Amino acid sequence: MAQFKLSVEELTALHQSRDNDKLVKLGGVSKIAAGVGSDIQKGIPEKELTDGCQARKSKYGKNFVEPPIAKTLPELIWEGLQDSTLIMLCIASFVSLALGLWEDPQTGWIEGTAILIAVVVVVLVSSLNDYHKEIQFRKLNEKKNNTQIKVIRAGEQRQVSIYDINVGDVVGIETGDIICADGLVIDARNIRCDESAMTGETDQIKKDESHPFLLSGTQVTEGFGKMLVIAVGKNSESGRAMALLSKPAESTPLQEKLEALADKIAYFGLGAAVTILVILIAKFLILNWINGVAFELHMFQVLVKYFITSITIVVVAVPEGLPLAVTIALAFSMMKMLNDQNLVRHLDSCETMGGATTICSDKTGTLTKNVMTVMRGWIGGQSYSTVDEISKSLSREDAKLLSQSIAINSTAYEGKTDKGTTEFIGSKTECALLNFAKLFPGAPNYKLIRTNNVQEYVIPFSSARKRMSTVVKSGSEYHIYTKGASEIVLNNCTHYLRQSVPQPIPENLRKELAQVIEEMAANGLRTLCLAYKTVPAQNWEQAGETLETGLICLGIVGIKDPVRDEVPAAVRQCQKAGIVVRMVTGDNITTAKKIAEECGILTDGIAIEGPAFRALPEAELDRIIPRIQVMARSSPEDKYKLVTRLKLHNHVVAVTGDGTNDAPALKAAHVGFSMGIAGTEVAKEASDIILMDDNFSSLVKAVMWGRNVYDSIRKFLQFQLTVNVVAVSLAFIGAVTDEHGESPLKPVQLLWVNLIMDTMAALALATEPPSSALLDRKPYGKHDPLITRGMWKNIIGQAIYQLLINLLVLYRPHLLFDVEPGSIYHITIIFNTFVMCQLFNEINSRKLNNELNVFSGLFDNAIFLGILGFTLVVQWIFVEFGGDFTSTRPLTSSDWFTTFLLGAGGIPWGVMLSLLPVKEKETPAPVAPRSASRPAGSPKVGASKWNKARTVIKAVNALKQPLLIDRIRRRHSVTVPGFGK
Repeated sequence: MAQFKLSVEELTALHQSRDNDKLVKLGGVSKIAAGVGSDIQKGIPEKELTDGCQARKSKYGKNFVEPPIAKTLPELIWEGLQDSTLIMLCIASFVSLALGLWEDPQTGWIEGTAILIAVVVVVLVSSLNDYHKEIQFRKLNEKKNNTQIKVIRAGEQRQVSIYDINVGDVVGIETGDIICADGLVIDARNIRCDESAMTGETDQIKKDESHPFLLSGTQVTEGFGKMLVIAVGKNSESGRAMALLSKPAESTPLQEKLEALADKIAYFGLGAAVTILVILIAKFLILNWINGVAFELHMFQVLVKYFITSITIVVVAVPEGLPLAVTIALAFSMMKMLNDQNLVRHLDSCETMGGATTICSDKTGTLTKNVMTVMRGWIGGQSYSTVDEISKSLSREDAKLLSQSIAINSTAYEGKTDKGTTEFIGSKTECALLNFAKLFPGAPNYKLIRTNNVQEYVIPFSSARKRMSTVVKSGSEYHIYTKGASEIVLNNCTHYLRQSVPQPIPENLRKELAQVIEEMAANGLRTLCLAYKTVPAQNWEQAGETLETGLICLGIVGIKDPVRDEVPAAVRQCQKAGIVVRMVTGDNITTAKKIAEECGILTDGIAIEGPAFRALPEAELDRIIPRIQVMARSSPEDKYKLVTRLKLHNHVVAVTGDGTNDAPALKAAHVGFSMGIAGTEVAKEASDIILMDDNFSSLVKAVMWGRNVYDSIRKFLQFQLTVNVVAVSLAFIGAVTDEHGESPLKPVQLLWVNLIMDTMAALALATEPPSSALLDRKPYGKHDPLITRGMWKNIIGQAIYQLLINLLVLYRPHLLFDVEPGSIYHITIIFNTFVMCQLFNEINSRKLNNELNVFSGLFDNAIFLGILGFTLVVQWIFVEFGGDFTSTRPLTSSDWFTTFLLGAGGIPWGVMLSLLPVKEKETPAPVAPRSASRPAGSPKVGASKWNKARTVIKAVNALKQPLLIDRIRRRHSVTVPGFGK
């Protein structure tokens, strides 16, 4: 490792001190690069790339922070055993075991031991589920954080995984990036960073030779350039902080709702348990007193049995499966949504998306293919209908100026893709222009142009400015090249190039150019104006945007970005599902309207430009906002204002965004979607879900999954409440009416039922795949009750059927079975009948909206069928081989068949219930605020709020908690965040 002269400790000390004097003593950035075996121009040498820089990784570490060690299975089991109800049950079981052994050493141990084993099985199944879930989430986090970074290695630009970044890498950085590792500035073009995530300093820090230290996890807010990596992974600033970080899991709103409901149900169970315990003890004491029986020690065993019965009722009644069902539904949805190109970052977005009433979508790349091509143009005072005409007509001088403008004022570069093909990588607009420049006569290579023109200053593109400018030194002269929205750049031009000579732009030509732009826009083309001028040497930063005045127009080009084939159908699906789709774009209004019409977005609504929108008084805004379908020439502030006003109108708003300046709108929306391909890291960190393919149709799938999550929970709720009512009622009635005060369902049997109800049913009903029918109805309202009137009808109806059947088998068994009442065989029949009722009610619970065919789609769900089959097999083993251990006896085939038929009777009973009409409570449609004035507690939409929002979210929190859920709210691990690009 002779080439690695600098140690990890030396580099860490340098970066931690951020001392320029130390940097100078070490010889500056170029000497440090040599000290880590690299070069500031060429990066890591070719010879190291063959083995993946293993020697370098061994010396300086990997760009990965090992997450805290996950809890082991034994630890999870121990946590599961901390449940107070289970502890009480275990204590009672030990007492029962001791008394049983004292009374009858041969068989007295069976009941206490059986209950203890049942408790262990319940805890073990739950812990295994938690353990498996933790592994899945770690894998998901690793995928989420694996972003691509632009580097220079062996003198070539390429993209590598963030995990492959090494000390000595030369990394390209630009506006919107999150710094992927600690580094030193090599080349800074007006770079400013927001370091508040790491230092708490809210001011933007300029980075140059006098301030060269870059901190991992901080955001590049302006400019672009290159840096030398000097610390990665656990040795970096963010890595050291991440190693100390551990955050509690977050509960989603639906989980919180269900936990509140679960508490109410638990109180019901506790009340029933206390009541039954009091009644049984009172009954026991009164009967003994009446019969003149004195209390003896063996009677204590009876009281212990009463106590076990009551505690078991509590165990059954406590619906711990409710939060578990949410966990499973969300985990299942998150994994499946990843297959549908939706990477979920925040769990509650899965739920919220199901209730979305409006989607504010970007155009480029989301509604369109983001495959841009220059189609036509206006150059040198003449319009051309094809690019071939342009290339044939251009003079060499004009071609040279256009080539320089395109190559210099761009950050795109030519490189190899994942497929091995060579093409331009970067902004699709810039790639389209570079491909266009290749057609010019005698066009020089873009790399040669960049080499011969030294960049002096860059005014980067932003959504607000809608243009980008670069100042270069060519020989002894300085030139500024500008490109951007046609009407904006053209407005800054005083001359145009005609036959290679600048000419003043007369008024009639301005009108002609406005028509050219309008005509291109009417054909769905995005128009860009290219301009330049020669400028004297000056303080570029002080001059700022004044440099962009008095420009010479080189030409106007029209770029085609076709609508994605699947978008019109996806928009129709949204509209059918009661979701209003709105397009928000920076294009001019004519182009925007044309694309919106092609997508099916613009129907009978309003198309408005951003400046006109922001100038409207609030009263007028509230009047037209429900009808806005297209917003053109919008700024980030306009987008933010649209989102917040829609929220005031009680809409559930989803927003797409890809730029750094979209972050406020993404944060303000109920669900923010960032672009996985075109999105900046700031946008991704501000979002809730990342669209991995930047495709609008993937967003529609997120709506479907969101509705499916909510429906899955409702299905489980419908099933669980039915079982709770029946189990508690049957145990209560049976125990009170039994002469020995025993429940017809024994404690071990009830614990098995509890396992069916909680873990098994949660897994079965929460993993139902979504169907397109979910988009055939309106969104559920934010304040809709979890349990609808139709669900109450099914719960109460099925509970009545099951209670009648089970009470019939309990009190009149001779009507259906040849059995001695009160015998263990009789108890087994009651138990089997009860379980069969639950199995068929599980099938019934798959439908919520009065569907008659409950078997529809059943055979497409392998998980559901597998759990149903598993439960049936275990029940058969339980009954046939449990013996005294489970208080059962083997049943005859005819009795099995009869109990099976009694359970199956719930299916036709459910069909009858579906035919009973129930009017659901109507959800009010979103409405405008009562007055134009700001409601109390609502956000004020204006400059001050905008600035606050930007201040709060402009920096990405590098220590942000990753995707985690846990129904018992354990503390979880945190992996390396997705820095870089």
